[in-house]
Amino acid sequence: MTGLVSAGFRGLAALRRAPAFHPVGVVRHGELRPVAGDLPWPAGPAPVVARLSKGAGTPGRLPDALGLAVRIPGAGRDGGPWDILLTTAGSGHVGRMLPRPAAAWTRGAYSSLVPYRRADRLVWLGAWAEPASPRIEASLDAARATETWEFVFRTGREDGRWCDSAVLTLTETGGEAPVFDPMLNHPDGLEFAPAWLGRLRERAYAGSRAGRPS
Repeated sequence: MTGLVSAGFRGLAALRRAPAFHPVGVVRHGELRPVAGDLPWPAGPAPVVARLSKGAGTPGRLPDALGLAVRIPGAGRDGGPWDILLTTAGSGHVGRMLPRPAAAWTRGAYSSLVPYRRADRLVWLGAWAEPASPRIEASLDAARATETWEFVFRTGREDGRWCDSAVLTLTETGGEAPVFDPMLNHPDGLEFAPAWLGRLRERAYAGSRAGRPS
């Protein structure tokens, strides 16, 4: 099963000459400011690089599963980066596990889709644009034209409650996007759950990496 997953993602990445999903995006730079200690955030405000993308790569303003990827340099194991990948989804018990096409970057929830396991508990990670944010249509051109973005990261508990955890502010545009990989780049003591789904995701990312041009 894992071999088929890897081969499928490798083939799709080779066909696109880009990541299997979220093939094109807009790179932004900014800062992440922790407000709660429920995840192993940096001790204080940290510089980040982020990428806004469309999952299937639909053109123009057409709805898509929108992606928000964030890299926190130095926050992962052995001094490496911590990569966070979120996709538009619901926010309820079931909805937060299912990608949901969105027509705007700043409406609705982004979700990790699967929870992290930290010690003996499961922690979901989600993000919402600040409530006062204007509606920004789901196009890459609109993402490039927007000067400042602000998202609130929230952690979700198994009972469905969400609590503010960090604030992400994105300003500067441009530069080359890093190769985000949440399976390789994460802090010690923080793993995706359940384990079997984590293994499938690991093979999917490995296949996508192998299929992309050097």
